[in-house]
Amino acid sequence: MSKIVYLLLITIITLKVGTLSSQENLLIPPNALEILERRGEIYFSFEMKNKDNLKDLSKVISIDAVTDTGIVAYANTEEFLSFLQYRLPFTIHRSPGESATGIRMASTDNLESIKAWDVYPTYDAYLAMMNQFAIDYPNLCQVFSIGSSTNGRQLMMAKISDHVTQTEAEPRFLYTSSIHGDELTGFVLMLRLIDYLLVNYGTSPKVTNLVDNIEIWINPLANPDGTYKTGNHTVSGAVRYNANNVDLNRNYHDPDDGLHPDGKVWQPETLAFMQMAEDYKFVMGANFHGGAEVLNYPWDTWSRLHADNAWWIYVCREYVDTVHQYAPAGYLDDLNNGITNGYAWYTITGGRQDYMNYFHHCRELTLEISTTKLPAASTLPNYWNYNYRSLLNYMEQCLYGVRGIVTDSAGGQPLYSKVFIENHDIDNSFVYSLLPNGNYHRPLYSGNYSFTFTADGHPPLTFHNIQAVNRQTLFFNVSPGTGSLEPIFEATAVQVPAGGEIQFRDLSYGAPVSWSWTFNGAIPEVSHEQNPVVRFPESGAFTVTLTVSDAAGNTETLTKTGYITVSSDYKMRTGTFYTCTGNFYDSGGSGANYTNGEDYTITFKPCVPAGKVKVQFTAFNVETQSSCNNDYLLVYNGESTSAPLVGKYCGTTSPGTVTASGSSGALTFRFVSNASTNRAGWAANISCQASQTVEIPAGWSGLSGFIIPVNSDIQQVMQPVQTELVLIQNFEGVYYPDGGINTLDSWDTYSGYVIKLTDTASLTIAGSPLLDRTHSLNSGWNLMPYNNWCSMDCELFDQKTGGHLQAVLEVAGNAVYWPAMGINSLGEMIPGKSYFVRVDADVAVELPNCP
Repeated sequence: MSKIVYLLLITIITLKVGTLSSQENLLIPPNALEILERRGEIYFSFEMKNKDNLKDLSKVISIDAVTDTGIVAYANTEEFLSFLQYRLPFTIHRSPGESATGIRMASTDNLESIKAWDVYPTYDAYLAMMNQFAIDYPNLCQVFSIGSSTNGRQLMMAKISDHVTQTEAEPRFLYTSSIHGDELTGFVLMLRLIDYLLVNYGTSPKVTNLVDNIEIWINPLANPDGTYKTGNHTVSGAVRYNANNVDLNRNYHDPDDGLHPDGKVWQPETLAFMQMAEDYKFVMGANFHGGAEVLNYPWDTWSRLHADNAWWIYVCREYVDTVHQYAPAGYLDDLNNGITNGYAWYTITGGRQDYMNYFHHCRELTLEISTTKLPAASTLPNYWNYNYRSLLNYMEQCLYGVRGIVTDSAGGQPLYSKVFIENHDIDNSFVYSLLPNGNYHRPLYSGNYSFTFTADGHPPLTFHNIQAVNRQTLFFNVSPGTGSLEPIFEATAVQVPAGGEIQFRDLSYGAPVSWSWTFNGAIPEVSHEQNPVVRFPESGAFTVTLTVSDAAGNTETLTKTGYITVSSDYKMRTGTFYTCTGNFYDSGGSGANYTNGEDYTITFKPCVPAGKVKVQFTAFNVETQSSCNNDYLLVYNGESTSAPLVGKYCGTTSPGTVTASGSSGALTFRFVSNASTNRAGWAANISCQASQTVEIPAGWSGLSGFIIPVNSDIQQVMQPVQTELVLIQNFEGVYYPDGGINTLDSWDTYSGYVIKLTDTASLTIAGSPLLDRTHSLNSGWNLMPYNNWCSMDCELFDQKTGGHLQAVLEVAGNAVYWPAMGINSLGEMIPGKSYFVRVDADVAVELPNCP
């Protein structure tokens, strides 16, 4: 018996699912087990009187449609088990892929027969046909794979343009179909559209205009594993999900619900499309579905409307109204006569449409073009005849609105610039000009707008009274100047946990040629890079200063006081942090639960040499599951998830206290949560264990440490050098073993010592590292420890005293730094040593952070 069947049998036995009346329980039909075992997904409907809970339920199962009569959905095994917890009556249906009729296939034997467009191609015929387009039209068409599916099938793409090998200052447009493998009307229509554009180029004015002025990308089949579930020879038996039983249209980064709202890792198909979107920056697009007849526009995840909601309604109405002129009554008239806002229909998270609109500024919508998901092949020409004019019209829309080129006014070089509409753009609705040509494209509904263009190194330029007109193009080129010299900068984050890296970006105007940064409390403290990366190892509020200079020698300075706030609290996230102190929480922090659909990996590295990170859990509560496969925390003894696994933890079984033992001294934690149920998470304390070895010469010398010993008794600390020890003392007392004198009692890491040995020896101190290295020096002579783990130049120490330093003397008297006399035989202050320091006023000195 498989694990799937076993789990469902246990569920049937133990769970009463739904209630038809107070006396009658709804039982799971026995065929549910067989369906899930054979197909990996189940197709069913149910009624839900309280639609307020629909958003939560849509995170558990894949809702396919919401109608007046009920809700239709898909679920894999895990999702179906979660659905059962809602105790809703349901009906299992034969899936669209299995109930389809009239599925006529064409193979590679006769590719031309496919061009009757009343057949479905086999997988091999699909590949052959795509490649043949490029062979037949090499000057117009390139065909390539953007990646492979879970089972190794190709995600094929056709690129069509009049100069197909070049990157022109044209908008890119993307059509893609069948992200759900059993929704296949768009599959054949997209093959036919590729053919139509290529065949009619040069003879049809409309097609020629599109191909000449748009870079057109078409992917006919986004989920080949779902489509060819039963084999490459047929689409009969197609399924919605991919080969891992994941709904690819719930598998994207969501603007509202985070990286993994479905609780699944990104699938190979998802990763391929995400990378393509990142690389090519499409202006507009559409994603073909089936099961309804309606155009669905953003947002799906938010109830609030898109900034361009009026434009969306306009282009959707144009599409649908054109279809209605050529289609029989009743076609493409669902919901609001063929169009709908996504959230108003039913909300989903992790959808492709919202991902493309929010994260890539691409106007993409969802086209549901056939109530029957897998229609009889003989009906496919009808759908083409209803839709092809609208397909061209929609594509044409990316040529309209406001567009132009952004170039530097001095040299005419194309610029990457943010194009923002004042009092209009929200939720990432702005766009960018793109390199290498500097072209931008902003689809817009008729109106009067104010545009602001912002490019690095140039002051923002705002232009008012920019007039957009529907189905017209306003070309508006912009050339920002460099402006007068003005330092401006930003950081990738201004509130960070200690030990994390921050990227600073110079945004200065006026063509600076040199940069001088000062980072209070950071590593490094000073940088002359234009865009430095620094690390703030300790908590507090820190000031950042940037001085820029131009070629004429002019300088300007900007100081942001308390700009960076560093906390010792670490919430679960992906990243690497150097630290030996702090609190470690789940993503909800100390007062909230973690969220569903998380997959984060965090690494803690010691901030001292030879340190070992120690994490002590004081509370732990994540979702309980027998094999820890729902929500779980993985702990690794090293700096990545390839290090040895310490353990896997869920429920209330805490990791307890974990101490690194590897050479890196690091611990790595990976937390995964599924799409339902969360708990309070955890709380833990971070510390380090470390040791320091100091080589002490015979005779008199200075001694200090940067380790707080486990046992601070002076005799225990000195035990490794006891046989060579004559005495050790500071300004407070002395330990003289032969004389039986001990007025020191305990070792003080904040104190400097004078020590005398009869012979050279090594002293090793084990414990926790000292993190606060601020010293209060009194006017006059001080015996100061240098309890840091890296050396410091005496001149830098002089600067840190604010000019109050008079002299630094090696305890043995062999070397001195005496700035007033120009003497520097000491050179630098060294870890493990102590020094006589004379200042002319009371002063606090903070030793520098080490790299």
